[in-house]
Amino acid sequence: MKKRKTFKFDWDAEKAARNEEKYGVTFQEATSIFTDRYALFFDDAAHSQKEKREVVIGYAPSTRRHITCFFTRVDGSIFIIAARKSTHRERQDYKDNSEDKTRIVYQIK
Repeated sequence: MKKRKTFKFDWDAEKAARNEEKYGVTFQEATSIFTDRYALFFDDAAHSQKEKREVVIGYAPSTRRHITCFFTRVDGSIFIIAARKSTHRERQDYKDNSEDKTRIVYQIK
């Protein structure tokens, strides 16, 4: 059986509270999409001026909804910047790539 990689997460508590109030998504919920085997990872070039940012679109099983999370990697941890419900187009991209035979795999370094 394949061993799952464990992730270490970090975030700013005040930012997390503002994010939950604005978007209705907790950063704790957002952490669950990183173990989604069909999650889509992208570089966020448009917002990577000061640091390399990435985006992940995945399914949160606890709330049964698709989440889009913006993050960066800091000292071996995933630092969550923002998270929200996925847009219709993001959900469609997820659905289009969720079958193993048609799945696009992105390599994140």
